[in-house]
Amino acid sequence: GQLNVGANNGPLRAGKQDMYEGGIRVSTGAAWPGKIKPGSKSDRVALTMDLFPTICDAAGAKIEHEIDGRTILPTFLGKSQPPEDRFLFWVRREGGHYGGRAYYAARYGDYKLVQNTPFEPLELYNLKEDPKEENPLGKNHKMYNTLFTALRSHITKSGAVPWQKYPVDLETPLTH
Repeated sequence: GQLNVGANNGPLRAGKQDMYEGGIRVSTGAAWPGKIKPGSKSDRVALTMDLFPTICDAAGAKIEHEIDGRTILPTFLGKSQPPEDRFLFWVRREGGHYGGRAYYAARYGDYKLVQNTPFEPLELYNLKEDPKEENPLGKNHKMYNTLFTALRSHITKSGAVPWQKYPVDLETPLTH
């Protein structure tokens, strides 16, 4: 939440509009009498786009086309679910003092690459070992280039015109 109006993000760094966990992590609640155990908790990472396939799964509706979201129904029902094996991305484009420039975060497993404002460098964190995002791992860490390449690919694909070729070779690793 927004810290200057009373939000408390606990030990998480920063607040609303930031790309650190205090700005992008949001708790979720769900109730389904007889199905979801009251008071149950999970540390599963999910995005808003996961709600649609979860609701479809709960209703028994089959999704016939490809979508970005994944069902988290097993987690809600207290069942085991395979660990996440996907890249997650956050993008913000803000006016005002950011001048419409974008800033980003990318996550894979416990690792997160974050640019907190358009004017700051990218920083890599291991959220399991450093949940407060206080000790960046540096550009030489093996996950830095993995997340950087995935983020650049996401940015390129998101801004591409569907009928044109991508302007960069997405298979070639980036160098710094």
